[in-house]
Amino acid sequence: MISHAACAQTDVEIRRLTVDDLELFRDIRAEALRTHPQTFGSREEDEGGEAVLGAYRRWLSGVILGAFECGDMIGVGGFYVSPDRRSRHRGHIFTVYVREDGRGQGVGDRLIKELLAHAEACVEQVHLEVLLEATAAIRTYKRNGFEIYGTDPAAIRIGDATYDKYLMVRKFSR
Repeated sequence: MISHAACAQTDVEIRRLTVDDLELFRDIRAEALRTHPQTFGSREEDEGGEAVLGAYRRWLSGVILGAFECGDMIGVGGFYVSPDRRSRHRGHIFTVYVREDGRGQGVGDRLIKELLAHAEACVEQVHLEVLLEATAAIRTYKRNGFEIYGTDPAAIRIGDATYDKYLMVRKFSR
């Protein structure tokens, strides 16, 4: 067993998740949904049960990276290429989340850099959506070359509250 002091000196490992990591992914995703419901969520997660397990398996067939510290997953981020033949030049980053105790260590920045390295090999541009209020995330995305190109007003509704999202893009020079 690693002591807390030794663990504090351990570097964060970023690696691609596999189906074997489904439980870890499900746990961190559930935390993200619980703590930031306006940011995360999908139709399948609203339905629950087999629909959500199917969505998780589908997502894990793409590129989902996990950030691990002392064996614990502290962050996650995903990337997929648009499935439509006419949009395959576009990729999308989704479900970027870093647990509270992992924030401020550059984990989100590292996840984005790794996702962009993968994306650059297969698409011309990468898109993402982020809440206007998520200023730390917006700074991270801008630091990694993303630009705001639009706003999606009232993109999310939870009860009577609505939330706007910025639409951001990072283009690769070819």
